[in-house]
Amino acid sequence: MKVRKLLPFVLALGLALTLFLPTQAAELTYEVTGGKLYFDAATGTITRSDMTITEADIPAEIYGVPVTAIGSYAFNQHQDLTRVTIPDTVTSIGRQAFGACRSLEQIVLPDSVTTLDQGVFSSCTALKSVTLSRSLTTIPRDTFAACSSLTGVTLPEGITTIGRDAFSGSGITSLTLPNSVTTLSDSSLADCKKLQSLYIPDSVTYLGEWALSNCTSLTSVRLPSGITTLPMRLFEGCINLESCVIPDGVTLMNDAFRFCTNLKTVTIPDSVTQIVSGTFYGCDSLTDVYYGGTALQWSQIEMGGLNDGLDQATIHFAQPVAGFTDVDTGDYFAQAVQWAVDEKITTGTGNNTFSPASTVTRAEAVTFLWRAAGSPAPASSVSPFSDVTDKNAYYYNAVLWAAEKGITDGMGGGVFGLSSALSYDQIFTFLCRAAGETASGSDWSAAAVNWAQASGLTEGLNFTPKASCPRSDVVYCLWKQLGAAA
Repeated sequence: MKVRKLLPFVLALGLALTLFLPTQAAELTYEVTGGKLYFDAATGTITRSDMTITEADIPAEIYGVPVTAIGSYAFNQHQDLTRVTIPDTVTSIGRQAFGACRSLEQIVLPDSVTTLDQGVFSSCTALKSVTLSRSLTTIPRDTFAACSSLTGVTLPEGITTIGRDAFSGSGITSLTLPNSVTTLSDSSLADCKKLQSLYIPDSVTYLGEWALSNCTSLTSVRLPSGITTLPMRLFEGCINLESCVIPDGVTLMNDAFRFCTNLKTVTIPDSVTQIVSGTFYGCDSLTDVYYGGTALQWSQIEMGGLNDGLDQATIHFAQPVAGFTDVDTGDYFAQAVQWAVDEKITTGTGNNTFSPASTVTRAEAVTFLWRAAGSPAPASSVSPFSDVTDKNAYYYNAVLWAAEKGITDGMGGGVFGLSSALSYDQIFTFLCRAAGETASGSDWSAAAVNWAQASGLTEGLNFTPKASCPRSDVVYCLWKQLGAAA
């Protein structure tokens, strides 16, 4: 009798446990501001969420199960979503997971995230701030496409691939590509209307078609030295691009410059064997082409039609500069080197060479500055540095003078570091101090770069602040500072 009375109670209790204590196989829910997250406990994935959600603080675990993934389309087109917090248990984010979340302004991806699928943040038009996981190696296709409010992203070292359309149509004004990047895919930076300059490091071996097309504010770009083909439509519609240097080793120039209406000068190496039809179509402002070979070599290039821009330009054939066999009239630093020789700032590195690509040493840099100042005698003939002892060395008086003028106080511990390399921001700091000026700012590197840019020293120069500075660019900056306007 008692058993019969207890049976309904037991059945009811079982039903309640089924409803309110979900098992691993069930779809679980988690309350956040404005709605619910739906969680697949079997895979550890946030699969979907209510469209009414305004803020989503995703927990590290739900009912004791770790949250390891955000599924495809989980928050897609959630127009009212303004904030998301992703825990450091998440390792992957699916396709279009946050696509078209037009109120989302900031995102931080923890270092646990190793994989993004296609278009994770595409069309997030209010997105302004992004912190990427240092574990990522790829920025996949469409990741930040049409993120029109996004003006900048710091790419972590370790990124190797920028996928197709990854930043296309975004609002970025600048982008620093780390030296780990090897691939800049098709249309990866197309239609970035506010992008003004881009330094593509030599680590990049694949440069895709249309990669920088219709970047209408782009004025300068540095191409990597390892490419052999100039891609199709690379700069099409870049109406403010005024000059471009094609790196040595390129053999094929596809129709990269179509409708670059403000393009004035192009430097073409003697390695080029073919310029296809339409390469310079619509380049109505092109006036000067600096070719690295002879007139005979130029005539042997396989030249396609619809290159009316070339027809109106003056072709300048290579001639040695200042007697150096490694500097010719087609080099962007040619005038600077000639000026430096005329002003007795440099005599080269011997055997009729200037060694423009060699990284400048601290000894060479201060010597350039000292000679540009007229080679003044230092107030004291006693060196404050333990590694500067040879009074007959070419750099001796220069080092003493630089120390006295506060241009440099060495590398610490009484050492000057004669053969140590200098980066661009260090060179800019030297030049600023030599000019008797001060670069203000809490970040000395950024302050030095800002001063150099404001002083006009970097015009026509493509660089990364922390990259080693070659001899050519030290002389170029000196020329810009002291000789270009003369």
